[in-house]
Amino acid sequence: MRQWASIWLSIFLVCASLFGCAEDVHLKAKIPKSNPTLKWRNTLKQVATPNGVRFGALKRKRKRLNQYVAWVAIHGQHSDGWTESKEDKRIAHLINAHNAMVLHNALRLGLPETPDRVDVGLYRWSEAGFYWGSRYKLDGEWSAIRHIAIHDTVNRYQDALLWMGLYDGTKDSPPLRFFTVKNLKREIKQATRAFVNSERGMSKTESGWAANPIFFRYEKDFLMWSNASNLCDWMKKYAKDERLKWLKAQGEDCALEQRPPNRNLDIAPVKAKTQMPVPETIQD
Repeated sequence: MRQWASIWLSIFLVCASLFGCAEDVHLKAKIPKSNPTLKWRNTLKQVATPNGVRFGALKRKRKRLNQYVAWVAIHGQHSDGWTESKEDKRIAHLINAHNAMVLHNALRLGLPETPDRVDVGLYRWSEAGFYWGSRYKLDGEWSAIRHIAIHDTVNRYQDALLWMGLYDGTKDSPPLRFFTVKNLKREIKQATRAFVNSERGMSKTESGWAANPIFFRYEKDFLMWSNASNLCDWMKKYAKDERLKWLKAQGEDCALEQRPPNRNLDIAPVKAKTQMPVPETIQD
């Protein structure tokens, strides 16, 4: 029954694509003459935090975001002739472009409470409109945001660690980062370790430990492209301290729970303004 449901969903996606039900996001920004990647990277450092994105600050830097998204629309492996030997360059470009498109779409849609409840055309099931119904141009081709993540990035390069770099804009996502070509593999592993050892990635429960839903959602990827026998076995490669101790004790019976999902938009908490102390009156 599930197999037929999957087949019909695939047929629907193909038909929806052919009949133009998705919304192509046309940018008003002019394509910059020089590569805006460095400026965008510096901007990202200002708005990305471990606890969410400062969307207010991002709005003020929207021009840089628009320029970067406009630039990646006509640049990439095909447009610029990057050979297979430039694999890290291809992957970093895909991840950074994908993440910028998620941010752009969130702003474009007015910062929805959750990206999962965005309707576009016939794309009205959970996660449809935002991720499948919103198409951006990347390297000269129109692609849905989720298609870039699954097909162009993770499946093509067959590396589940890439999920640790792909940002989906929700509180379930690994925190937003910018990835460089030179240190891509090291930065992806650092992002994985930081995520696994955070409350967002793996948190303690009354009966044991619970992991972020992303690990269960893409469990086949994490296990298929590694030598791990289960999620506990895979996660202990990146865990430390009490998390690592618990994971090692699991053996073949992995009692790891799935943390309840939190699909709200990943907005950083606003810091309360520090109240200045009132100076004491000096008596003569």
